[in-house]
Order: sequence, then C-alpha cells, then structure tokens
Amino acid sequence: MKIRKIRAKNFSDALALVKRELGEDAVILSSDDKKGNSPYVEVTAAVDFDIETVGEAAPAPVAAAVRTDDSDIRIMELKDELKGLRESIEAMRNKGFELQLPEALKKMYYFLRERSIKDEFALSLAERGADIENIEALISEDIAASMKTDISMKGAAAQPAMNEKRVVMLIGPTGTGKTTTVAKLASKAMKEGRKVGVISLDTYKIGAAEQIRIYSRMIGIPLDIVSNIEGLRKSIERFSDRDMILMDTTGQNPRESEYTDKLKEICSAGLPIETHLLLSTSSDCDFLMDTYRHYRTLPIDRIAFTKTDEAVKLGSIYNLCSLYRKPVAYITTGQRVPGNIEMVDSRKLTNLILRTGSA
Repeated sequence: MKIRKIRAKNFSDALALVKRELGEDAVILSSDDKKGNSPYVEVTAAVDFDIETVGEAAPAPVAAAVRTDDSDIRIMELKDELKGLRESIEAMRNKGFELQLPEALKKMYYFLRERSIKDEFALSLAERGADIENIEALISEDIAASMKTDISMKGAAAQPAMNEKRVVMLIGPTGTGKTTTVAKLASKAMKEGRKVGVISLDTYKIGAAEQIRIYSRMIGIPLDIVSNIEGLRKSIERFSDRDMILMDTTGQNPRESEYTDKLKEICSAGLPIETHLLLSTSSDCDFLMDTYRHYRTLPIDRIAFTKTDEAVKLGSIYNLCSLYRKPVAYITTGQRVPGNIEMVDSRKLTNLILRTGSA
C-alpha cells in the first residue's frame, strides 16, 4: 500500500493530483482545509495493490540461519495484514472522501455527484459556487453560470445554417440512433425550407438500407446508397443542388481498427465533410469516454447526444464537454420522426443536466 500527503490550493486541485500520482483507485483517507496568510488544502490518500503478487518476485538473499518455511510464514502473515488494510481502504472508499469536506461545499458536491458529474468536476464547480446556501439556486446562479462556460456551442455555427451548404457525416457505435437522427435532421431542414439529400454508407448491417429507404420515402427526400469512396464522390456531385447532404454510416465497435480505418479513409478523401460523433446518454459515462477515445483519431467537429429521454442522469454530457472541448450540435429526446430533436444552447443544456437526478 502507498500513502501520500498532497498539498494544493483547493480540493479539486488536490483530487486531480491524487489521481495523477496514485491512480483512479486511490482513496482519500483525510483532508484538512488549512487557513492563514497562505491557505491550502492537505489531503492524505492511499492506494492498495494486488495481494496475490506479494512473494511472487524473486526472493532476496537471506541469512543461512533463516529457514525457508519461516519466510513462507512471514509472507502469509503479510498477505493477511494487507488483506485487512485492503478491507479498511474499501470501507473508506465506500464512505467517500466527501465526508471530510466543509459543510457548504459538501452539500453542493453531493448535489452535482448525484447528477453523475465526475468527482474532480463536481469539486471544482462546488468550489466556484461555495457561497450559495440554497441548493435550488444552483440552477440559475453561479454553478449554472460556471457550467455554461464549460459547454461549447460555438453559437449558431453548432447548428445547420440556413444559407450554408453542408455535408454532414454522422458516426458512432451501434445503437446510438444514427439513422433515426439523419431522418430527424432531414425533416427539420426541410421544414426550414432547405433542400436535403441523404447518402447511406451503412451496407454492413442487415436491414439498415431498408430503414433509411423507409425514412427517405416518408420524408420525401432523395437517397443514395454507396459502398466506397468513388461512389461517395459521385453521390455528393449528384446532390450538388442540395443545401444539405446528410450521411449515415455503419455502427460498429470502434475498437475494431478495420472499421475506424474505413472512416479515416472517408475523412482523408478531401471531401467537404463535417463529422458529428453521436453518443447515447443511456450509456454510462465510462463507456462514453472509452468510446470517444477510440474515435478521437478521426477529425470530430461536433458531438451530439442521443436518447436523452432514456437517461436517468445527464452529467455525462458535462463530463465529456469538459474533457474533450467539442461543441454540442444537438440532442435527441425521443424516437418520433419527424421531431424529438433540439438545437439546444448552453444554458438550456446546463439546466437539463442540473434538473436530472434523484435528489
């Protein structure tokens, strides 16, 4: 077990240092808010290690008087001691380091954690709004204002512009709702008076082409189904009279290099494509972060969050916006086509995140 004392100017900085030096499994044993002319926070943290590895390394030379079985007994005793320490650390982990925080800060920290906002972000936001006494005021005062600055929308550019021709490619893992979102965006654009064309690159999944055909007939838009770069070039040229071209892509496991290599080939073909990564908020934050890491080798222009109506908590939206600093294009709020898609601004998105949770 490794134990460290770490000093920082505030709790959020201390937590970030703990995670950087000891890892994600580190546990805060105690924390102290030091006052004075140069105030600081002192945190004591610990991390355990695998008990089973004890004694597996090559043994150090021992004096002839020490018998081998005595060494074995000592190793067993050490393993028992470590097991007890691990159980103690696990108990402290379950209690959580937030119990050591000042009361006002702790109240806000709980509020934000309840909405699935990551520890370090929750602490940072709580410290920024530490003077707020009424939790309900978080919705409209300092916390909401702080969160809005961390969520990039890039103004109107995050939404399809009326006077701008755009080729938008939707990518994302299986089940994020790419095909349905294409139909939603097409319907919305047509309602705004724009001419739309749809290209499907999803020739992998059985029934995918039929689904987009149904949507295109229902909405009344032309559809091309292509399987390679040359076909894509011809299709974009064919739709040269369109104000917007929407591209549906195959949803596969982003860990499969063959899949991401095909997307890279499209992105590097010199075509005027804007890429939107769709992430489903019905998935947990760790899965979404892992998904983003596998797609980040592609030129992602914007993130869109789908299935917000199915999510219990939406803190993952704030987490990903804070971590990856990509503008949010839109959110989807249901399966109805047309409809159930919103071009939200940062204030509306922030309020949506803060108002979800069991608190």
